[in-house]
Amino acid sequence: MSSNEAFNEELNAPFAAAVYARDMQNRDALTRFAVELRDQGVRVGGLVQEVLRNEDGASIGIDIVEIDTGRRIPINRPTKETLDSHSCSLNTSALTESTEALRRAIRENMDLIVLEKFGEQEQKGQGLNDEIFMAIAEEIPLLIAVPEFALDLWQQRSGEMGETLSYDVDAFRRWWWSARQSYFTVYSAMV
Repeated sequence: MSSNEAFNEELNAPFAAAVYARDMQNRDALTRFAVELRDQGVRVGGLVQEVLRNEDGASIGIDIVEIDTGRRIPINRPTKETLDSHSCSLNTSALTESTEALRRAIRENMDLIVLEKFGEQEQKGQGLNDEIFMAIAEEIPLLIAVPEFALDLWQQRSGEMGETLSYDVDAFRRWWWSARQSYFTVYSAMV
């Protein structure tokens, strides 16, 4: 048995899908969890999204925020035309730009990578797809937001490994504690 097989057998892979409903309005649990861990000295990398709102509370865009640097990348700025036609206003160039944050987190072997989300581009095998599975292959713990309707596809792509969590900070904490304990137990045995 290889060390990689031993790791996956013991831990059932160090990643988890944080599943949320399409109509879930407040999805800040990933951000809160990442900040909480970072404040405890855990090296957290990855990307979260922040919905920008006008003074009336209406969505006016989305920024991707690099967890380790705080750098913001404007990923979605709907125009009147895209709103009227109900078409996607995702800036795929900005999405491509955001891959560097994940690649950096992998290079620096962060303690945890948090990613929002397994979105439409990733479901097509594009976007941040390569970086997601690179992190898993490198055995860096990964917590990724997955929309409910894409859970079957996520499980298929991830080999039905990893865990499925409710979209809740307490669920994230329990998973992290378990993953961390298992990882260090297995890692120590291999060294």
